[in-house]
Amino acid sequence: MILTRSLRWTLATVALLAAAMPAQARHRTAAAQAGRFDYYLLSLSVAPAFCALSPANQAKQECQDLTEPAFEQTPLTVHGLWPNRVGVSVNRQPHDCGGPPLGALPDALLADLGHYMPGGPGLAAHEWRKHGTCSGLSPEVYFTAAVTLARHANETIGAVMRDRGMLGQRLRIDDLLPAVAARDPALAQAIVVDCAFPRGGGTALVAEIRVVLSKDLQPEPVADAGMGHNSGCPGGAGLVPAVNR
Repeated sequence: MILTRSLRWTLATVALLAAAMPAQARHRTAAAQAGRFDYYLLSLSVAPAFCALSPANQAKQECQDLTEPAFEQTPLTVHGLWPNRVGVSVNRQPHDCGGPPLGALPDALLADLGHYMPGGPGLAAHEWRKHGTCSGLSPEVYFTAAVTLARHANETIGAVMRDRGMLGQRLRIDDLLPAVAARDPALAQAIVVDCAFPRGGGTALVAEIRVVLSKDLQPEPVADAGMGHNSGCPGGAGLVPAVNR
């Protein structure tokens, strides 16, 4: 596996933070999910596609505020970091495991979340309650991991999408994966491209880029989670729409 030195260091820091959690907090969160998930699925939104999928999405503040320069700078934003089990349907994946509520987070982490998870405090609270509580981590460690992973995804996958002219154009999975592999081979093997159709019909949009990760947050081949690289993209391709403003 090839990881950049900075990413290895940051993920090691996340692991140390998790180890330093108070024993009582570790017990509260881990007891509800111990041994009940096999891998993480990092789900990264392609913002213009998210906004184009429905009028309700378009009305959200993050869609109203979205600009082309902001999208080009950060093509991928965090939808969630989900503890998942292999061979289990979506509606039976771990969720709502209890544990501590989402309290105050450090200012620096909140600033990072504002950039990489622009859905705002409501999305963060929802993701913590539904998914984060099943991770066995504290809220600070969980969201630090999400930000760290999103930053690396934008420096690799997002950079390829931007540099190869895939923003505002049709993206072919067979073009994306080799280009990412040139930067991070392990990450390329972990990518799932998820397409969806707008409400009312139309062209398939690249709605999300998802990354399969081990429980210690390292990229894992999609086959290990029973997946393929293509999730719903007809002919292995989908449109990455331009910002509609």
